[in-house]
Amino acid sequence: MKPYKHLFFDLDGTLWDLKRNTRAAMQELFTTHADAIGHLDFELFFQRYHHHNDLVWALYRQDKIKKDELRYVRFERAFSDVNHHAAHEFIDRFSLDFLDVAPRQSLTMEGAHALLDYCAPHYDMHIITNGFIEVQGHKMKAAKLEPYFKAIINSEHAGVRKPHPDIFHYALEQAGAKREESLMIGDDWEADILGARDFGMDQVYLAEAEEAHNAALQGKGVHRHNYKPTYTVHSLLELMDIL
Repeated sequence: MKPYKHLFFDLDGTLWDLKRNTRAAMQELFTTHADAIGHLDFELFFQRYHHHNDLVWALYRQDKIKKDELRYVRFERAFSDVNHHAAHEFIDRFSLDFLDVAPRQSLTMEGAHALLDYCAPHYDMHIITNGFIEVQGHKMKAAKLEPYFKAIINSEHAGVRKPHPDIFHYALEQAGAKREESLMIGDDWEADILGARDFGMDQVYLAEAEEAHNAALQGKGVHRHNYKPTYTVHSLLELMDIL
């Protein structure tokens, strides 16, 4: 293994538990807005929200949708899918409330703090995130992640989003690192893994447990489009065996 000196982590879904924190925030909002929402099926709405959220974030990474439009559209489409014809003003309020409530949730991915404690004496650690600049700091503070990281690279500071190679170049500049001594760790195949690969940086793919399990049953590692990441793990604690 290369003698890495710098570890670059994605935040959402890699360290900060995106799914569980989103669920907790959404449940709080369903209570807050119970009069307007009524007896809406939470599980169905939550599933449709995730579907549309993934789609609009893909468009956002490609500069095909603006930040405020992303914030609104993911909820507008989710409400439409469950046949809840909400007024524009309500959807706008709900989407803004979500950006206030969700980042203050504190759940981390399993093993996050144990891994960071393990790595802290040996590596300089940094964050590279496409998340909205006004909320990512709240997430890190709520989850007690701030003390571990030296450089926090946000796409809005960099002027480009993962997987664009310029954000990785910007990250190395901010961290004072070289690509051959750096490792990118993330859960998003396009943004984190292919982005780092195309930049020339080694990667650790934090695969969904089911995806990693299916690959193991087939006797091979996780790969897509004929590409196999430098390393693949299905939990953060597995990184201790690599680093």
